[in-house]
Amino acid sequence: MQLTDAGEGPPPAAAPDGDARRPTRLPVARKTGYGAGQLVELIVESMLNIFVLFYATAVCGLPGGLAGLAIGAGIVVDAVVNPLIGSLSDGWHSRFGRRVPFMALSLVPIVVTFNLIFSLPTGLGQTALFAWLTLLSVSLRISLSIFTVPYQALGAQLTDDYAERSSVAAWRWGIGILGTVAVIVLGYGVFLAGPGGVSQRAAYLPFTLTLSVLLLIGAFIAIRQGLALRELPHEVAAPTGAIHRRLLGEMREMFANRTFRILFAAGLLFNIEAGVHQALGLHVVTFFWHLTPGQIQGMGMAAVLGLVLAAPLAGPFGKRMEKRTMLIISMIGMVACHGLPAIFKLLGLITLTGNALLAVLASVAFLGGAMMAMSIIAFVSIIPDAADEHEHLFGTPRQGLYFAGWSFATKTATGAGVLIAGMVLQLIDFPVQLAEQGAAAVLPQQTVAWLAIAHGPGAGLLSIAGVGLVLLYRIDRQAHARIIADLAWRRRAP
Repeated sequence: MQLTDAGEGPPPAAAPDGDARRPTRLPVARKTGYGAGQLVELIVESMLNIFVLFYATAVCGLPGGLAGLAIGAGIVVDAVVNPLIGSLSDGWHSRFGRRVPFMALSLVPIVVTFNLIFSLPTGLGQTALFAWLTLLSVSLRISLSIFTVPYQALGAQLTDDYAERSSVAAWRWGIGILGTVAVIVLGYGVFLAGPGGVSQRAAYLPFTLTLSVLLLIGAFIAIRQGLALRELPHEVAAPTGAIHRRLLGEMREMFANRTFRILFAAGLLFNIEAGVHQALGLHVVTFFWHLTPGQIQGMGMAAVLGLVLAAPLAGPFGKRMEKRTMLIISMIGMVACHGLPAIFKLLGLITLTGNALLAVLASVAFLGGAMMAMSIIAFVSIIPDAADEHEHLFGTPRQGLYFAGWSFATKTATGAGVLIAGMVLQLIDFPVQLAEQGAAAVLPQQTVAWLAIAHGPGAGLLSIAGVGLVLLYRIDRQAHARIIADLAWRRRAP
């Protein structure tokens, strides 16, 4: 098929009467029902981002390098599994639709591995503990990918409308972030409260069991919504050929698309930065800022409040500005919030302690959370537009593979991000087995300084590079309208 430029094709008015496009405006019930599925990913990812590296090192005694390698092993699996799942779900045919069978299949292994990874056995040597953690990490990544890739692709089937996709992404994020709220509130306020704080090894399993109930509720609601979407028209031909050969061809096709390469690389850099920042976060607030568990909870809730309040703002912003503009502004704002506080303290510009320090850090965490949420919402609403452009250029729908690329990038937040964070701990000689000392532990000043630099400004350089790539993205509101009109014309043509 001859390729055409994204700006060519019939104008919107040229779409023929009776076009079977997906609805441009969705009822709130449909958006909230779909958004409930985001609880699965954000509950699991929040636990991994906030607690798993601290749990494996300071609580269970695994060296930082081995812990980072074990947790980050899932990134290698995702590199193979995510595209495979995306391709399979793009071409899947069943009476339950394309996406729902994968989502349902994943739930039992997600719950099992999620709980096992936070109940590591005692008495194992370092080699055995490393091997067991690696196995669980890889298994959890596979299971989570089987749910998240089809789930995210399901969202692209809800509507073709440029602005409405921002609203769907905002609802999905706003509901999903309640999973992060649950992790922080139940963690610091209930299961990990008290004198032992985050060092209470026996408290982690009841914590994850409770979270498992919440993520299953969200998954079942989203699956129900996915079953309702079987009635919407999806022009998908049955795939032919062996899956491994077909997948290689599809991947070559994906990376031949300039837009996909830009978004994939930018998403990768953005999420690795977020992964390093979050993986080292508990170490930094404990040993650099010397906050108590109660103060950590307050700072965490401020960040979550920013994450929550950004959701209702993203929809209106997406209607008034281009998605690329919103993404660039929010990414720069996030990097500033992540890096500047540590720089100011290291330069002697922040000398506050106690509640005054907490007020400053909580304010920055609130703004940083809002900027991060806006960045993610912008990314998620851009991907379906880019997938439409891909179908316009290559004649094949690849929503599953496009979201597989994004899913791969987000997994690096707890894959490559945690791996880098673990290597940082190893390089700066961060001691293990600090469970009994907690915030009272005294570390070398140089170790603490390098910890803060890696956590903030060092990781922020990755997102700045991602901003440079986003500047190359070219699909705006007008270009997308022309693409949709062309696709509608093709679908109705003999």
